Amino acid sequence: MTQMSQEVEFNVLGCRVKVQPDQEDSHIARSVVDLVNSEVIKLKSARPTLKDTDVAILVALKIATENKHLELEYKKNILMLEESLQKALELIEAK
Repeated sequence: MTQMSQEVEFNVLGCRVKVQPDQEDSHIARSVVDLVNSEVIKLKSARPTLKDTDVAILVALKIATENKHLELEYKKNILMLEESLQKALELIEAK
């Protein structure tokens, strides 16, 4: 069982967000909030007239898109690795 660390509070677009991450994941919670806040600042600087709800949706879509690209790249790399391993195994068995 994983120990829970203390509840941590963050501010995202003026909203207080409380999380109680697993002890080993507490640094991830901070990193995620920092990423979101960084994207919010960039978007608000580029488009200062956007409402906070629009900013939130656009940031969520941007991060989700990046995540999907990474997921697809990961799967592609795993398949390439499996193919390389299979070819290497065939070469070893052929000797």
